[in-house]
Amino acid sequence: MSEPKIPYHVRRNLEQKNVELIDEASFTLKCANCNHTWAPKTEGRKRLPKNYWRCPNGCNVELGEQGKKSTLKVLLVDDDVPLNRTLSAIMRKAGYDVVNVFNGSDMLEELGKRRFDAVIMDIRLPDIDGTELLRRVKESDPVTGTLMMSGVATLEDAVESLNQGADAFIVKPVEPGDFLYRLGVLTGFKRLERELRQAKVRYNELFSIVNKSGAP
Repeated sequence: MSEPKIPYHVRRNLEQKNVELIDEASFTLKCANCNHTWAPKTEGRKRLPKNYWRCPNGCNVELGEQGKKSTLKVLLVDDDVPLNRTLSAIMRKAGYDVVNVFNGSDMLEELGKRRFDAVIMDIRLPDIDGTELLRRVKESDPVTGTLMMSGVATLEDAVESLNQGADAFIVKPVEPGDFLYRLGVLTGFKRLERELRQAKVRYNELFSIVNKSGAP
């Protein structure tokens, strides 16, 4: 059986994508973020479909999309320094704008400076309890996505976090592909929620103006 021929338009664009070709014979790709490998179909394709280069884990981003995702701001707080730096690097490589701190006090200071699309925090921090920080995040901006993490989590921890308004809960050790997938779903959903809220405000303002203009 002859080896599958990789179309020229596929080869030409390969270097622009956030993937690496690791086996030319089977056209096996590797995600630059989570190292997942897969072999998308190339035979007979004259045009590549949208998201052709997308990692099956949903965590890699084509360079053309990276500018869009870079507008997503994430605040990470975890006193585990190696994990904090590793997750920050993974998110930045995926195109997120990341601010990382190591305690609750610094987290609250950052929340006072700017709005974040998502806050990722350890449920147990050395200075302020994670559930208290979660409450403060929701008071600051109820549309901010919240992802709680714990290395010694119990079912009660997860239930309590979700009852307090957390959007997601993840147990350490964190697998990069799963982490980026959850973050992508969370930020996408929250961005949609924010846009819907803003559209509702604009609609109400317009409705009020129309009513006033039509009043006798």
